[in-house]
Amino acid sequence: MTSRHDQRTATIVELTSAPTRRKRGRPSKASLVAAAADTTRPPDQAMPVESSSRSRSPKSHPTVPDLSGEHVSFDCLINDAMTAIEKGPYIPDQILGRYAPLASLLRSVSFHEGRLLERGLAVVAALHPDLQVLGKPLKLPLVEAAVQAISTNSWDVLEGVCFDCDIGTERTYKPDLIILNRKTRKALVIDLKRSLAAYSDSTLADLTSRMMATGLILPDFLYKRHKRLSITDVDIAVIDGASRKSNHDQGIWKLTEVDELLDLPGAAAAMERLRSTFGERARALIESQALGALGLQKPPRTTSATTSHRPGKPDGPQVEKAGRAEDGRRGSEAPIARIVVGFARSASGSG
Repeated sequence: MTSRHDQRTATIVELTSAPTRRKRGRPSKASLVAAAADTTRPPDQAMPVESSSRSRSPKSHPTVPDLSGEHVSFDCLINDAMTAIEKGPYIPDQILGRYAPLASLLRSVSFHEGRLLERGLAVVAALHPDLQVLGKPLKLPLVEAAVQAISTNSWDVLEGVCFDCDIGTERTYKPDLIILNRKTRKALVIDLKRSLAAYSDSTLADLTSRMMATGLILPDFLYKRHKRLSITDVDIAVIDGASRKSNHDQGIWKLTEVDELLDLPGAAAAMERLRSTFGERARALIESQALGALGLQKPPRTTSATTSHRPGKPDGPQVEKAGRAEDGRRGSEAPIARIVVGFARSASGSG
């Protein structure tokens, strides 16, 4: 009798391609015709190769519609961010004095910019017919065995490894977004930063290691606790909202490269439009507060006139709401055939 594996031991399940099976008996008519053709074909004549319909037809890409004008999704997101910034409290500071409200405003703008980019990317990704955005951030456990596996092995060695998510641990990691491709059964774990300028190489390496560790338990986590979702691949991507750093071999992407990341032409332009529009309104508010701090202009009231005529929130794309963790049954069947975890590559590429 086989002894039970230690909890730290990963379950490695390799994917085997099951051949198409036919019932035993007489061969089909098509096979007899093919065999007869082979016997009559001269030996120097090559067998004709039929081109598939997929190779003949050009690959179609969904395009992000213009989110200005009648599309008020981005307008509502920006209005929500500006309202939160203007209504945010500030802490009096003896050093900053009358400039304390301005300093608080600057910190609030930086914080809400990052949150705005997350919400905007979720709106854009949901426009892709094959993508499913997990709307509610998930707390993924950092299983110690997975962390050790990441720290002591290269990524290619861990191909096909999946860890049990139910092993007790106090450490967790909450990604900004998890985007699933229903067609390819691939999950993309995203950590979106407004800027990576202040992040050192060691800090980024620690972040990507935690993301990879949670990627090793994500297939088991989604199947058990998220409506029996089944995935075969997990990619990670750290997105620089300022588009300064890019190193795909290390999982670092610019915001201007989300077209390639999501295989969604027009996504980068839509995100840049969102960022620039938010920047214009944020700078106007900062300038007004700065003039008020200098005594050159009376600061505006916390309730901005620009938000008094806010359009109603649209239904927008249907972003799935992640429900509560269910106590799903734990059967003996293995829901995941093979898990491939790695840095995010171009969605349009073959790799």
